[in-house]
Amino acid sequence: MKQMIRSTAGLAAVTVLAGLVMLAGCDGGFGPTLPSPDGDVLVGQLCGTVMTGDEVPIPDAYVYIGVQQGSEAVERIETDENGRFCISDLAPGTYAMTVAADGYATEYRIISVTGENQTEDVVMDTPTQGNPTDCPVITAAAGTVDDTAGTVHITGTVTNTDADTVVIFQDGNPALTGLTDMQPDAVVPGPRAFDFLAFLHPGTNVFRVLASNAACTVISDPINVEWTPPQGSDFYFRVTLSWDTSTSDPDLHVWSPAPDNEHSAFWNMAINAGQLDVDDTEGFGPENFTNGTLVPGRFHVAINSYDLDEESVYHVTVRVVTGGLAANSLVRTFGPHTFTTDDSETYPVQPPSWWRPFDIVVSADGAVSVVTPDNATLPENPSGTPAQAAAADSGK
Repeated sequence: MKQMIRSTAGLAAVTVLAGLVMLAGCDGGFGPTLPSPDGDVLVGQLCGTVMTGDEVPIPDAYVYIGVQQGSEAVERIETDENGRFCISDLAPGTYAMTVAADGYATEYRIISVTGENQTEDVVMDTPTQGNPTDCPVITAAAGTVDDTAGTVHITGTVTNTDADTVVIFQDGNPALTGLTDMQPDAVVPGPRAFDFLAFLHPGTNVFRVLASNAACTVISDPINVEWTPPQGSDFYFRVTLSWDTSTSDPDLHVWSPAPDNEHSAFWNMAINAGQLDVDDTEGFGPENFTNGTLVPGRFHVAINSYDLDEESVYHVTVRVVTGGLAANSLVRTFGPHTFTTDDSETYPVQPPSWWRPFDIVVSADGAVSVVTPDNATLPENPSGTPAQAAAADSGK
């Protein structure tokens, strides 16, 4: 029997004032918090420059960074005459960032705020013939939960958009998803659809949708989705990989515990301890490895930057959740991690083309823990034939 979904009815877009918001440390009115003339920088500032592909600064661009779980306010600041912006007092965590400017398609990205001074420059190189003059309007709802898989589709539409992307927050963690039939350089006042496949954790999952343009930034009402894993029909743990550019191709790899050390990858998705669901080469993910068989020991997880395609940099996020078979409840998110190189499936598994965010240890009673990765050498292809690997590689 399918789980019932409790969601907010109506889901009308929240209209937000497009005016600037005063931020902590700003002296003398509205505007961005900028470094002081003597070069001192406020602790925890996030600064950057918005520019064209030719490195020409873009003044009066709107920068949004958020949203913290439970926040109703959507705060935006404006770049100065040099295209600069600075924001202070951001708590460490993962945020959605949008940058909107007249004449350009709105940029979306996922960023990691460390609590230290850092820089996040934005290049806007997709001109438009015009921009929407009205705020985006979002409709969003959850479909029926698939109890066995622990998944649900978050679907809806966005109007008044000049981008091909929207943000989906799940429990405050942002991910990007594409809009159907959207061209990067088009201004589309009519509705464009999204369909985001979400992987649930036990309990209440809270979703919100965010869209931005030069007029304003809006976020939908919360959508609450309940999931209780049915006993004996789900999994011990699931690893979910997502990323923020649809033209990039990271890959999720999982090695089962010794002595087997079976390797789940795009050419060999199913191993003794679980299965990778898909190799997504033209989207934002997710790719998921689900462990449905009790195999005690240490699992190794690694992300490979297989191909950047048209991008010079992109960011990946990995999430671990436990299911009803596990002896404990666990939700952990890692990233975003930045990739700036691609080296295909180059071994050994080490930077810069690989990221090892964690290992997973499963006890004999099914308890799951996430631990710091060890220094074990991870072999390339202990399971799956070279012919399988070659065929999968040629299909990318």
